[in-house]
Amino acid sequence: MSFFVELTFGVEIMNIKQRVANLVKKYDSCDPYILTRDLGIKVIPLELPESIRGFYVRILRRKFIAVNAALPEISQKVVVCHELGHARLHPGYGYYYTLAGTHFISCRRETEANEFALHLLSRSHDIDLDLVQKLLRDKRPDPREVHQILSSVVSPN
Repeated sequence: MSFFVELTFGVEIMNIKQRVANLVKKYDSCDPYILTRDLGIKVIPLELPESIRGFYVRILRRKFIAVNAALPEISQKVVVCHELGHARLHPGYGYYYTLAGTHFISCRRETEANEFALHLLSRSHDIDLDLVQKLLRDKRPDPREVHQILSSVVSPN
């Protein structure tokens, strides 16, 4: 099965929903911490500036997701899902998840990582599917809106 869907303009985009489904099926889990462990990605809570929520980095073939240790537990989970999206969808790029700065720049890779996080979180949390579908129907939802919605709809199990 192809992981890409061709648009009418000839531009290929990833079928992120299917990629999340395949990942969850392969590792029999939708917990981002179990997935990162099984994928060999170490999650490290760090004292980071308030504006940096986390980032994904690959150093000497070792993969890490750094998460701001000052964030509440549920926010850290959202960050891990977002950064896991970067790790699976954009392995050659480095990103960080912030309240200001690149996270809020409308960028295809950030949008894809947000969509990945949304699909992964919707598998383990009671998220309004109509709301999820509305967000995903929009060609490029505002990253602030995605973050606000994720923060408001994701609650501890």
